[in-house]
Amino acid sequence: YSRIMYPGSKKETYENKNIFFENFDFSLKDMYRSLDYFNSYKNEILSLIWNITKVKYNRDVSSVYYDCTNYYFEISYNDEDLIDEEGNILEKGYRKKGPSKEHRPEPIISMGLLMDKKGIPLSYNLFPGNESEKTTLRPALKETKRNFGIDRVITVADRGLNTSDNTVFIAGKNDDNHTNHDGYIFGQSVRGADQEFKNWVLKQDDYKTDKFIEEDIEISFKHKSRIYAKTIQIKRNGERTNKTEIYQKQMVYYSEKYARKQKKDRELVIAKANDLIKNPGRYTRATSVGAAGYINNYDYDKKTGEIIAKELSLNTEKIQEEEKLDGYYSIVTSELNMSDKEIRDAYKGLWKIEESFKITKSTLEARPVYVWTKEHIEAHFLTCFVSLVILRLLEHKTERKYSSKKIINSLK
Repeated sequence: YSRIMYPGSKKETYENKNIFFENFDFSLKDMYRSLDYFNSYKNEILSLIWNITKVKYNRDVSSVYYDCTNYYFEISYNDEDLIDEEGNILEKGYRKKGPSKEHRPEPIISMGLLMDKKGIPLSYNLFPGNESEKTTLRPALKETKRNFGIDRVITVADRGLNTSDNTVFIAGKNDDNHTNHDGYIFGQSVRGADQEFKNWVLKQDDYKTDKFIEEDIEISFKHKSRIYAKTIQIKRNGERTNKTEIYQKQMVYYSEKYARKQKKDRELVIAKANDLIKNPGRYTRATSVGAAGYINNYDYDKKTGEIIAKELSLNTEKIQEEEKLDGYYSIVTSELNMSDKEIRDAYKGLWKIEESFKITKSTLEARPVYVWTKEHIEAHFLTCFVSLVILRLLEHKTERKYSSKKIINSLK
């Protein structure tokens, strides 16, 4: 209740413990000890929540959403790994410097969140901040399906999770040459795709014009799709040498509104790149994020992060190539029989998980985190997760008429 209504440190929560229903007789030390206890039952707690809500709230897991975020810690050092005498890692440190969503230099912890079709969280996993989010989907999906007794799901995720290994794990052929059971709907980077895909996108044949209403404004777009046999390489024994073929439905969309946005965004980054070229001393690796991609001969000192000034110049060829693809975005899926509209509507649901991350970071104040042991950090995020589930269930019970903030203000 405190995390939802009066978020703060564990000490603050303890001091406010008697503002709810009755007086509680436990000490601050008891409260900290309880974190170890609850953390040891994380999987049982998540399974319990699922079992008592799946029928009552008619929860739908025909498709699930997955995304990752991270939370920074106001410390300057990484947590050390626990290593045995033979040099084997027994336990990885959590708080590690890595690719921060907020481009911050401090150590971070990353979280992968699974959410059902209605936007109610299913489960989550924490992983060290220096690990790639691309590898987190497979264990999260496997563990959740096993613990909750879920059969087939279609995983919907952004393009950052769209890797060869993930697509094969979900819906490709396994080592026994049997096709895996689940499905996926992934965003696809047009600019990062191979040349054949880019040529297909830019070929204007077969595009259909459509429209939708957004905030009482009619927005037109064009789209096309195809079923394509794609050859990919997957990793086996640490090497990406194993080729396999998968059938995908590939969809591409073009929006004039999106094209204008991309052009405007790029102009701002180009202006920053030009300033960096003129004044490299003003920038570091951290502050040159985005602009660095448009600069030839860009380099930095790995220890200090300072820009190493050489003959810096604007990469006009890259800019021209990007301009050709302004306004295009793509979705790929294993579900060959789903209509383009069904797939597009399913993918649009990703905003729910992005909104949930905003709620945990702002409304629930998941950070700053005032505990520091691994078990207490994990228990802290378990508290935040359960609070998020409760808020989403309250939104559902009030027919989504009210925001989380309005619900909390009313409860107060």
